[in-house]
Amino acid sequence: MANELQEIISHYFFSENTVISPVPFGLTNTTCFVTVNGDRYVVRHYNRYTKSQESLQLELEVSSYLLASGLSFTIPAFLPTQAGEPFVTLPDGTIGALMSYIPGTAPSLQDPDDAFALGRVVGELGAKLSSYKPSATIQNAGIPFTDLFRLHPLADAEQIALFWENQPFHVTDEQKRSYDEALAHVTAKREVLLALPRQLVHHDILIYNLLSVNGNITAVLDFDFLAMDISFLEFVISFNHVLQMSGGSSEMAAAFIKGYQTFRTFSAEEWGQLQALTRLYHVAVLHIYIGQHAAGKDISIPFSYIADQLIERVNWLNEHERNGSIEL
Repeated sequence: MANELQEIISHYFFSENTVISPVPFGLTNTTCFVTVNGDRYVVRHYNRYTKSQESLQLELEVSSYLLASGLSFTIPAFLPTQAGEPFVTLPDGTIGALMSYIPGTAPSLQDPDDAFALGRVVGELGAKLSSYKPSATIQNAGIPFTDLFRLHPLADAEQIALFWENQPFHVTDEQKRSYDEALAHVTAKREVLLALPRQLVHHDILIYNLLSVNGNITAVLDFDFLAMDISFLEFVISFNHVLQMSGGSSEMAAAFIKGYQTFRTFSAEEWGQLQALTRLYHVAVLHIYIGQHAAGKDISIPFSYIADQLIERVNWLNEHERNGSIEL
């Protein structure tokens, strides 16, 4: 893989004075820091199964739109090659790119102020993405999480069924039962969910994809799962992350909502689908992991982690449901 990274870098710099070092994140793509003559950048070699030129074109256009939008935080900028191209196509057909380096560390999520700050970022980004209008050249709107059997080319319905029939690692009976119940719940709610408002969704605003300096969130990273989808999913995914990181704290959840509402609101209809969308999110991630397993990655630990999170989140939602609605 180092050879591919060096080849990508060679399209941007003639200098041989380059140092490649690992990053503390990234499961889908191969991502590293690269230092060239003292200047640091981020180089990425995209997964052949989950990134096409068309989907990267969407990410490039949306990145340019957001960078010019006056957000309170920044996002990575794609840098042109020496030939003026926005990315590199390698001989094997895979693609790579060089992006700006943004200093900072992952923010904390330990108290209500942290949850409020995360909510603000989710609301601000969602509000800005709702105004994005694709150009005529964009032919790919990404794959929404509602397309549960298209999220990875190696994880269609048949291949997912084979995974469960021939489990490559131990899955508990509770994990399998929770998955089955979640999939059935989402399937039954499909038409209702598809009737909810839609827009571009980042799908992965977790603290691991944020940067912070002096306690302030300064950047949002990793737009790899960008797609037109149910608008409220952006809230749901990050809301679940707050519950996960706080052990189900209602105080933290309320602070996140308050921060989110600085920029956005949600309808009673959207809030009423929190149960279904929570299940949808976890099933979608499990399907992506099943595809990554088929591609040769060891996904046993993250798969079990998300399967357990599904169980915990469903239990939490059931405990907080009153008269058909979730109350904090």
